[in-house]
Amino acid sequence: MNNVLIQNCINESLGNKICLIQGNVQLTYHEFTQQINDLAYRLATELKKGDKVLLKLSNPLDQLLYFFGILKAGASCVFVDLATPEEICKNLMATHNINIYMDKNFPLPSNKVSSLPESNEQDLFLGALSSGSTGTPKLIWRNHESWFRAFPSQSIIFHLSNADTLYLVSSLSYTANLNACLHILYEGGTVIFSGNSMPRTWVQEIIDHQVTAIFMVPANYKILLKNIKTPLPQVTSLVTCGAKMDLPTVKALAEYFPVAEICEYYGASELGHVSYSTKEDLLERPNSVGRAFPHVTISIEDETIWVESPYVAPSYRPKATVGDLGKLDTKGYLYLLGRKHGMINTSGVKVIPEQVETVLLQCPGISEAVVGGIDDPIRGQKVCAWIVKSRAALTAADIYDFCKAKMRSHHCPQRIIFLDEIPMNQNGKIDRIRLKDSIIKKT
Repeated sequence: MNNVLIQNCINESLGNKICLIQGNVQLTYHEFTQQINDLAYRLATELKKGDKVLLKLSNPLDQLLYFFGILKAGASCVFVDLATPEEICKNLMATHNINIYMDKNFPLPSNKVSSLPESNEQDLFLGALSSGSTGTPKLIWRNHESWFRAFPSQSIIFHLSNADTLYLVSSLSYTANLNACLHILYEGGTVIFSGNSMPRTWVQEIIDHQVTAIFMVPANYKILLKNIKTPLPQVTSLVTCGAKMDLPTVKALAEYFPVAEICEYYGASELGHVSYSTKEDLLERPNSVGRAFPHVTISIEDETIWVESPYVAPSYRPKATVGDLGKLDTKGYLYLLGRKHGMINTSGVKVIPEQVETVLLQCPGISEAVVGGIDDPIRGQKVCAWIVKSRAALTAADIYDFCKAKMRSHHCPQRIIFLDEIPMNQNGKIDRIRLKDSIIKKT
């Protein structure tokens, strides 16, 4: 095996064990390895070691095959989802010297090379995109070591082994999905990609394939819970990240998955895994993002979270921050206080959106709330709240009165927009561009 990540993730000795399932398609570890090899030897006629490839495919199974084929051919890969505009793709390629573009129309070479290049732990293999919810995505390059070094700890913390069958929804362009997929392959387990984008089919697939582990962002767990009628005791591991899971969702998961360990982790493309919370942590400390992941050192400097670990992206080492504000309690539990660059400045007063959201969610009649800053010619910025109501009679005046009793006036929402639902991007994160668009529509 010529590639470090593939060597760590694909165990050829597993032979006829089922490796991947999507819909009616099943691949054993042997078949998967053969397809990767065939693809790599063909792609290597077009690629050379060190090349960078922008990969734009919709099917997770195809994404994974091409990803491994690209790596084995000596190149590194940048996933983009189908919703990424062509202009952004062109800008990414020009800015980061990405020289190959592969989509469904890419002509696969018929010729093959005779040998493939070797790789080492320090070689770059993945360009991880930030979610892009607030503008043009940022690209963070990862090397082999910064990813697979976390796998042994993930196995322990997430309660996963080679006996598990993991269920995934959505694209592998979301790096947390990719990480979950590669980790279960590292263990020698089986990955089930959802064969249908309709959430009502998820439960039946979980039952039919005897799924024992699930990875989803919190928004998708909420959708899953709406479709579950009876408990699923065969599931033993539920893992989530990408956003804070609220207490009602944790309690509902504990009810419908009575045997499952529930784990939420906090991290970033630049930092890798930072902290994790167990089910007990989530129930007892719902506002915390848990304690440090193994081999991670967390420090707070001027309220900003700094991380030092082997999982940090190479160009950000040895110590990095993404600008999150936080605090550590005496037992080592980390609490996020907001984003330094997301802070609202209204008439010179600094407002942390997450703190306003916490107050809003205590207001009777509010089921969801997002807070952000919008431009204002007098104040500089206004505090704007996007609200989903659970009680139709609730008014903006009711919300303002509630907030005024809980916070200083400058922290209270100065504009309130009611929505039927909070818009999410394809990764299950809040789509702040569409939120800002809703302001224009409401004007």
